Amino acid sequence: MPRKRRKAINTETTPDIPFQKVRVEWVDCVSDSGWANEKEFNKMKLARPVNEGWVFSKDKHSVKIFASYDKDSSTNEITFGDRTMIPTSWVVKMTKIE
Repeated sequence: MPRKRRKAINTETTPDIPFQKVRVEWVDCVSDSGWANEKEFNKMKLARPVNEGWVFSKDKHSVKIFASYDKDSSTNEITFGDRTMIPTSWVVKMTKIE
């Protein structure tokens, strides 16, 4: 029986948008308006969210990322969705996604 040929897959991609894709691990505050005793209060921990998306901008104060976008085919204008602005001091780790 003849062997099947594997189809070559093009792994090189051209980005649709000029933004770097990243994974951001950060800390966030947690609040609770309910009553708690000392033991329950001591168990309270910071949240450790993870966001993946494209970096819109980054400076010493904040990182702005977005997780979805729409690109107008006639004007090439990009509109951004699922936007998050994180204070730079809250970022624990930012990893480039290839």
